[in-house]
Amino acid sequence: MKKTFTYFILTVIAAFFSASLFAANEHPCLILSKDGVAKIKRETGKVPLFDKTLSAAKSEIDLIVNSPIDVPAPKDAGGGYTHERHKKNYNEMYKAGVLYQLYGDQKYALFIKNMLNEYAKMYPTLPLHPVQKSKYRGKLFWQGLNECVWLVHTAQAYDCVYDYLTAKERENIEKNLFVPMVKFIAEDNYETFNKIHNHGTWAVAGVGMIGYVTGNKDWVEKSLYGSEKDKKTGFLMQINKLFSPDGYFTEGPYYQRYSLQPFIVFAQAIEKNQPELKIFEYRNQILSKAVHTSLQLAYTDGQFFHLNDALDKTWHSIEIVYGVDIIYNKTKDNSLLAIAKEQGQVILGDAGIEVAKAIAENRSEPFGQKTILIRDGANGDEGGIGILRMGDSSDQTALVFKATAQGMGHGHFDKLSISYYDNGKEILQDYGAARFLNIEPKNGGHYLPENDDWAKQTIAHNTLVVDETSNYGGKLNIAEKHSPTITGFYDGKDIKAVSAIETNAYSGVEMNRTLLMIQPEGFSKPLVLDVYDVDSESDHQYDLSFYYMGQLMSTDIKYTAHTTQRTQLGTKNGYQYLWKEAESAENMEGNNVYMTFLNGNRFYSITTVNNNNNRYFFNRIGANDPNFNLRNEPSFMIRNNGSKATFVSVIEAHGEFNPREEYTIQPYSNIKSVSYANHNADKQINIETKDNKTVTVSIKDGAYSVKVK
Repeated sequence: MKKTFTYFILTVIAAFFSASLFAANEHPCLILSKDGVAKIKRETGKVPLFDKTLSAAKSEIDLIVNSPIDVPAPKDAGGGYTHERHKKNYNEMYKAGVLYQLYGDQKYALFIKNMLNEYAKMYPTLPLHPVQKSKYRGKLFWQGLNECVWLVHTAQAYDCVYDYLTAKERENIEKNLFVPMVKFIAEDNYETFNKIHNHGTWAVAGVGMIGYVTGNKDWVEKSLYGSEKDKKTGFLMQINKLFSPDGYFTEGPYYQRYSLQPFIVFAQAIEKNQPELKIFEYRNQILSKAVHTSLQLAYTDGQFFHLNDALDKTWHSIEIVYGVDIIYNKTKDNSLLAIAKEQGQVILGDAGIEVAKAIAENRSEPFGQKTILIRDGANGDEGGIGILRMGDSSDQTALVFKATAQGMGHGHFDKLSISYYDNGKEILQDYGAARFLNIEPKNGGHYLPENDDWAKQTIAHNTLVVDETSNYGGKLNIAEKHSPTITGFYDGKDIKAVSAIETNAYSGVEMNRTLLMIQPEGFSKPLVLDVYDVDSESDHQYDLSFYYMGQLMSTDIKYTAHTTQRTQLGTKNGYQYLWKEAESAENMEGNNVYMTFLNGNRFYSITTVNNNNNRYFFNRIGANDPNFNLRNEPSFMIRNNGSKATFVSVIEAHGEFNPREEYTIQPYSNIKSVSYANHNADKQINIETKDNKTVTVSIKDGAYSVKVK
């Protein structure tokens, strides 16, 4: 049961007068330590990357440290002044705390003390935030999640100035700021604090870290083991449930990046204060795996794959800096140093100086992104992500196959979807989230209504839609119960492949998709083969889309273009957001169709086996969008009606366009024809090239092979 506020207050006041509760209860005791501070002082001037990061922080804080303290009454949603001011305050306090520890200049400590005193005056009087765009409302911020982020950073600042403050000053700050804030996070939002979700992770991290700083054992134990301390929730259970055995975070790469900071930072605090828990050894070193898996879930430029509710983020984000530095300090895996060098900064703590020192000593080794199957689900049995790669980092082809579990509320209804990267760019895109993060005019920086109505719907992805409805009817509670099954994975020199089956997304419909990446002789870039089988006992409409990034160059599809008036593709489940720009007639002749588009300086062709009743559509996002919330990007869609269908396509990169030198090379596909044969469970794809070669790809008994004649 929840404890009363009175009992909570008495517990905390008792903690003020108790002896030290943790072996490492000296200050600083979170990301910085006394030994770490001493080492940083010895190494200053010898480690360029740390010196650069420290110098940037000092320059920033020295400009504002003597300015008036600004702690405004909360008013704005994300991106508004008060929201951004409170974010700046916790970041500035954190950096000032580090500077105080390293330079000993009391102006930094005084800045933090004055700031905390202002918050201590205001926080006990605050109602819930006036902006109501979230069920999880905060007080300082429109969303309670941000309150927890504030506490994670401010706990580190308080840790750095703890010994500078008098006992009376600490009592005032703790009683009037941290006690009510912890009550708000851990008691008033009891459900979120005990939730297995990234919101819960930030909550327990903030409460646990301020617990270590203040010596409050009750706060720490609730953070580790849940409010009832029964180990059914809390930080350790979050590690158990939110990560697969391969270190994949169930909400996808974007939220894996975001959640990594509280997981790693709180783990570092646990390690310093309770080393007997061996937190970095926990669950077969799962936190180390989580960092490595995050780095695999990105393209060569560090851009995370846009799966689920995702926006543009890279491994240069501060969350990944924390992950790389702290895990390097634990494992001394020199391949992580290559990422740290690209990031161009380190954290201002014990781990940061170790990374910078290792880089200065030239210990860095290449970090290898690879073809990999990453399992999903706490037990690794809820599908996964297959990433096929060929080529080096300067010009890598990467294909991402998403056959994961739903991914909770941030998941999309996109079973067996793909995205394709090449030439440093996203070529076949996953739309990601419909949101303008922290841009206040766009729904207060929150997710837009179109995120649910468009971005999460199956039609918004490069996968199959049955009868113009989304997977599981678009119902989260049903989707959470099911996941695809990975049926094959192969990583060879000349062929890479992944297969999966989904039987629950649509009642009575079985979907199988196999993706292969090959590079036969005569092709300058790898080919991607996409074989999508769908089987049902009853007739359905099947739509398979490819959201291509670029400008259509040519096609042999005979279509009718809607140049003066457009209609929407459908009326619901995301179809209402697509304009039909052109469509083919039914029963097109010919064994194949192709379409070619230009992205940057390279051409791409999709050559598809033409079944007799296929129809083809060229669509564009943007219908029913009066507020212009969506990106107006094109798609190529194949439609088939019947009980069974097989969609076979070859995706080919070719040629070059050079506008500076005004030349074009090979703007046409080198593929003459594609044919497909299915013998029971065995499949064979024949690709005939224009230079008279035949590439035969076989899929038999779960094995993949390629021959060229």
